[in-house]
Amino acid sequence: MGFVNAHFVAYTTDFGATAVQGAGALATVGIAGLAGGLSFGYLADRFGRRPFLALSYGMRAVGYAVLLMATSLPLAILGVVIIGSSWTSVISLTGTVTSDEFGLRRLGTIYGTMFMVMPFGASSAVWLAGKIYDTNGNYDLAMWISLGMALIAATAIAMPSTGISNKLWPKTATVE
Repeated sequence: MGFVNAHFVAYTTDFGATAVQGAGALATVGIAGLAGGLSFGYLADRFGRRPFLALSYGMRAVGYAVLLMATSLPLAILGVVIIGSSWTSVISLTGTVTSDEFGLRRLGTIYGTMFMVMPFGASSAVWLAGKIYDTNGNYDLAMWISLGMALIAATAIAMPSTGISNKLWPKTATVE
């Protein structure tokens, strides 16, 4: 997501959009994120959290694929809307899947650690995308990397639970 935040406007200017048009297109991320977060949350409560988290990451990969094919602002907007729809859903669904896997007792520590580490990855990705652009004159490789990472995340989440959390932290007796 760091790529979208930091480089999307510059990306759109590469095929003729103005910076103002690119910024306007970027604003669709917030609207799509709201719609995606609400709809994915509702569907995940009804049909299962883990599959919808995997689907959300899969949609992110599709969004990057659309951006890779974009040659005009409307197609770039479609790509960023697809990415944006998965944006906030990933945050909330990650918390619920984490609590399902590791329990509420450990949720604060695990979730806090994840979100402490994520900014390092995001900022590194922003820097790397800029380096790639400076080297290659386009963002294609950066988007391929983002697409690949989204597919890896979707695949990892889609795999059935291995029960590793129970092996690491056996269930403890609860006080009633």
